[in-house]
Amino acid sequence: STGLLSLKMAEKPSTTMRQQPPLRFRGQLVRHPPSFAEKQAAKEAQKLSFVETFLGLDELKYPHLWKACLIEIFGTCVLCIVSIGAVLSSFGNQPGPDTPPRVDPPAVGIAIAHFFIMALLILSLAASSGAHINPMISFATILTGHTPATRGVLYIFSQMCGSVIGSQIMKDALPESTREWTVSENGQGQLGGCTYGTLTEKQQFLIEFGFSLFVIVCAYGLAFDARQGKIFGPVLAPIFIAAAIAAGIYSSGTLLPSGYSGAGMNPARCFGPAAVMGGDNWRGHWVYWFGPFTAGAVNAVVYLLAPPHHKAMYEESRRAAAEERRNSSMTKILSAAAPASVNTDLKNAVGMSVAASGPATGST
Repeated sequence: STGLLSLKMAEKPSTTMRQQPPLRFRGQLVRHPPSFAEKQAAKEAQKLSFVETFLGLDELKYPHLWKACLIEIFGTCVLCIVSIGAVLSSFGNQPGPDTPPRVDPPAVGIAIAHFFIMALLILSLAASSGAHINPMISFATILTGHTPATRGVLYIFSQMCGSVIGSQIMKDALPESTREWTVSENGQGQLGGCTYGTLTEKQQFLIEFGFSLFVIVCAYGLAFDARQGKIFGPVLAPIFIAAAIAAGIYSSGTLLPSGYSGAGMNPARCFGPAAVMGGDNWRGHWVYWFGPFTAGAVNAVVYLLAPPHHKAMYEESRRAAAEERRNSSMTKILSAAAPASVNTDLKNAVGMSVAASGPATGST
């Protein structure tokens, strides 16, 4: 009876040691049930090499990628329309000695408005494309492997197109005098564009880097990390990320006299007004790309070296190793007590079970 018991234990599959197939696209806040096409893409991705998986060229043949790009165009367009409106409404008129802004400082009104704007947009679009609507997020998730490179590049191009469309809509919709409300020697250019007033390019780059890093750290700690995403869920995570963006707008927007709205933290949001209005909006425009992208690269290094769930990974590795030692000890004990014929069958069964169980999850 001891030999039969040991055989049953050896034949029982080890569910804790079996490696789960990786997700194809994890750069989204809401983990919705995958469609049939997404399941097929994930299945085919198992056969690809690391380089092919990182590039994600195989996704080009699937409609869901192009639909997600369309959502990014649409979402960024809507973001620019409402964001420009929020900035202009907070100023209320062109700042001057006798014409103070409607909200003083304007960064307060801009921050409050963007909290609701970003929270609602992310909640609305997260299940469709991941609701990046920000090249900084797309670039950062490429580096950490959450988004295939091809998808990420297409997302960034889509976001640039959406920002231009949204900015052009606002340019055509508003009187010229209203578009000038944000023009100030200490503030922005026309149409709520991103300029840094009396700061130097180096100073604005550091501001962009610092506040963009804050937003990315919050996004990864709350949502993009698989374990943290389960804790905060698809509702709380977008709200907290929107709160981080609002905090960054207010904290950076009051660093200069009235008229300066602070860090952009979204290259697409700065690109749209610059493309349709030109002028001072192009001044030092590179800092609004390199600052957030540098923040994304720094975050990627830290995330890959010590992800938010690194303690849990270590504990899982220890538990898996302990379980493997217990199973090995039990097998030796039962093997010693079993008859010689059963012992031979047991060794063969154990060998087949180990071959079928695959690598331990803790090792990854």
